[in-house]
Amino acid sequence: YGKQLMALIETGDDISSIKLIYIFNLVGSLIYPILLIGAYVAYEKKPAAAEWLQSHYQFQLNGFFITLLWLVTSWGLLWTGNLYGLAVMVVWIVWNISRSVKGWKTLKAQKAIPNPRSWFFG
Repeated sequence: YGKQLMALIETGDDISSIKLIYIFNLVGSLIYPILLIGAYVAYEKKPAAAEWLQSHYQFQLNGFFITLLWLVTSWGLLWTGNLYGLAVMVVWIVWNISRSVKGWKTLKAQKAIPNPRSWFFG
């Protein structure tokens, strides 16, 4: 899989890569390791992208690190037997899906994310 991922990074155009990362974020709501792949692709492709596309990559990277915080909090609560961890997980899933859809719509309109470092929806 590593060679295929590297081929995607090297040959894929930025818009296709950004769309793929948004899809990875959606699927990552259920299959967490896919989030790592999306973050890696965003990290690798961001420096060479046009400025408006860099805002999408930054938005995705920021979302990845915020996701880590959500997941650690959720897992920590669940590990200690606190069922509020499930509520945190549900809130994170809604947040993650909403953020990905917002990013996709902004990309489709060929616009930059206004505030890519936002904890909410840019």
